[in-house]
Order: sequence, then structure tokens, then C-alpha cells
Amino acid sequence: ALSPLRIVFENGALIDKPASDDCVSVDSLAHALGSGARRHEDDVSDNDMAAFNFAMAQDGVVMTINATPTRALELVTRGDEAAHLRHTIKVESGTVTLIENLQAGGYTNAVLDVDVAAGARLLLVRVQTAGHHIGLTRVNLQGDGAFCATTFVTGGNLARHETHIRLLGEGARADVHGAILGHGTMHADMTSHLHHETANTDSLTTLHAVLDDAAQGVFQGKVVVARDAQHVDAQQQSRAMMLSERAHMSAKPELEIYADDVACAHGAALGELDADALFFLRSRGIDEAAARHMLISGFLAAPLTHIEDEDLRACVAAHLGAHVPEGRNGGEAINAELTDV
Repeated sequence: ALSPLRIVFENGALIDKPASDDCVSVDSLAHALGSGARRHEDDVSDNDMAAFNFAMAQDGVVMTINATPTRALELVTRGDEAAHLRHTIKVESGTVTLIENLQAGGYTNAVLDVDVAAGARLLLVRVQTAGHHIGLTRVNLQGDGAFCATTFVTGGNLARHETHIRLLGEGARADVHGAILGHGTMHADMTSHLHHETANTDSLTTLHAVLDDAAQGVFQGKVVVARDAQHVDAQQQSRAMMLSERAHMSAKPELEIYADDVACAHGAALGELDADALFFLRSRGIDEAAARHMLISGFLAAPLTHIEDEDLRACVAAHLGAHVPEGRNGGEAINAELTDV
């Protein structure tokens, strides 16, 4: 329905991409290397999976955007074989919406390197529905640049989405949001490292996890404020709703601050479905399954608010609603909560 510009990788190989136009240049990593380009070798040694990816990378996309595209860009990963993908995106100007659609049923190790120029914006919406996915996103943000990533994990056995962001210029803004719908024996890990290297920068990191059965959720958030990086506002919050006694949640928010004029905070909350709210809905004639669905959908409405495009937000809300345990019509319920917000 969104008709995005689609870039499709299957079993680690690029099989479909749109033609480059005036504002978006698209190439494959394999072709770029064949043309004499060099792979980035920066700081892979401090991350084992990034080093593994650097050694094994099969293909990836190389994109440069110099204005606001008329449509969103969609990066699709699918297939059942092991894949090592390395993507590079440079946003020189404009506002770009990137959808990362992770459908691969096998093992994927992906690295996404992003450079956002001064005044530019990249809005990333990531949805994982299958597989064993290990992903690292590394972002450099220049002055007044903005990066907002919202990740939704609804399927697969293993999900690790790690984000490293360097806020390099004044006025830079970074948002990292996540939602986990864990079930079965799924393990989902949201890790972020945000480095405020200059003054007057902002960041917000949030996670909303709903864990059922024996699912495991992990939140690791670290904010580092460099010396003399004054007037930084950095907030972290992790919230988890536990639907099963066998489910497990680990939260480790961290702040490492070397400046003295900042507004930084972190917090973590963990609890069950609100029994009073459930009783209230039941007393109004709503059956238990529908009431549980409404409460879970309302809990998951928060990360959806960070998707600016209304049509894209509705698509993701419908997808989440279809995976919420207990009841039906989840997309309608979540959209209703968004309207209230």
C-alpha cells in the first residue's frame, strides 16, 4: 500500500533494486567493490560480530541520498541460508524514511553504517518476523541532524539489534525505540550505545516488551556524555509486561557522564498485566481475551507514535495487532489507542 522503493536481498545476494534517480543513488556492495571501492575498516576490531561480518560479507547496499525522496525506501532480507550483509547509507540532505523488512528464516549477520549530514534526517522503521538475526547499526550524526530508529520484533528465535550512535554536532538528535512481542523460547536483545560528543544534543531510548511463554527479553542502554558536552538531554526507559511466570526480562540502563550541566535519567519497570484494569474492562461486559488484547495493544501503542508517516504507522499497527496474544482485531485496537494519544 505504501509503494516503497524496494531493495531485496535473498540468501545474501541482491536480487532486486530500483533504478537510481536524481536524489537517490543505489548500488550493490559487490559491484562497488568490483569498481575499486574499499570497504570501511573502521573500528570493527572492538565488536566481534562486526569483525566476523567484515570477513564474510557477501553483499549489501550502498546508497547516497541528497534530497527527500518522494517514496519510502524498503530494504528486504529473505531466504533460509546464512547471510552476511553490509550496508552503507549516506544522507546528505532531506528527510528519508527507510523500512528494514527482516523476513529471512535463516541466520543473518548484518551491519548498517549510516552518515547523516548537518540538517538531514533518517527515519528507520525495522520489523523482524523470522530467523536468527544479529544486527549492528552505526550512525554518525552531524549538527542539527536527526536519526530515529523504531524496531519491532514479532517473530524469529533470536534477535539482537545493536545501535551505536555518535552525536558529533550541536543540535543533533537521536531516538532509539523498540518493541518486543516475545513468545515460545524467543530471545530478543535491544542494545544501544549513544555517545554525546558535543554540547546541545538530545537523545531518547525506550523499549516496550511483552513477554509470554518462556521468552527472554534484554535491554542494554548506555549513554556517554563527553567532557564539556554541556546542555545534553539524554533519557532512557525500559518497560516490560510479563504474561508468563516462565518469561524473563533483563534491563541494564547505564549513564556515564563527564559534564556537569546535563539532564540525564534512566529507569526500568517490570510488571504483570494490570489486574485492576482487567477487572474494570470485564465489569463493562468485555470478555477476558478481548480485555487482555486491549491492554496489551495500549501498552504497544507508545513505540508506534514515533513513526511519523501515518500510512506506515497503520501498517505496523496492523502487523503488531495480528501478533498480540488473546483476541482479534489488534490493528484496530492499537490504532484506537494511537488516536487517544
